[in-house]
Amino acid sequence: MSIRDSQHTIRTLPIAELDELAPLWGALQDHYAAITPLLGNALARNPESSWRNRREKYARWLTDPNAFVLIAEDAGGPIGYAFVTVGPGYASWCTGDQMATLQSLSVLPDLRGSGIGSELLDAVEEELRKRGVGDLEITTAATNADAERLYERRGYTRGFVVYVGSIDEPVVGD
Repeated sequence: MSIRDSQHTIRTLPIAELDELAPLWGALQDHYAAITPLLGNALARNPESSWRNRREKYARWLTDPNAFVLIAEDAGGPIGYAFVTVGPGYASWCTGDQMATLQSLSVLPDLRGSGIGSELLDAVEEELRKRGVGDLEITTAATNADAERLYERRGYTRGFVVYVGSIDEPVVGD
């Protein structure tokens, strides 16, 4: 178990505080690089490049008033977050007019398995219910068995298989 304070809160993160997510994204990136060092022909990005790329996406996504970030914090600071976007439902299946996508869910490594991720998902689902959004799409790396178990315990099912590759020369690391 962690030495961090077990008391934590979850709140909406304003765009002005986006950089609070950098260490949490870094923890997620380290996890991705460990479980999937090669995706198709692409090597895992270095932490600085990865955060720069992700931060740009986050900032762009947060220009949409339907997107939101929930951050979990304890006395020591941020311990996890969930980033959600909302867009049109599926065209081929009878989902709602709007569908949410969980873009990221990250919990500090020493707190994984402690329930923080589940609490963040509870808060995401509660926020989506308030907004009248009843469908949530979640993507995880095929090698992330712990994440798959978490989502399946919550009633989510595998819906798609994504293939990744390079149409030109193999991608090198940065």
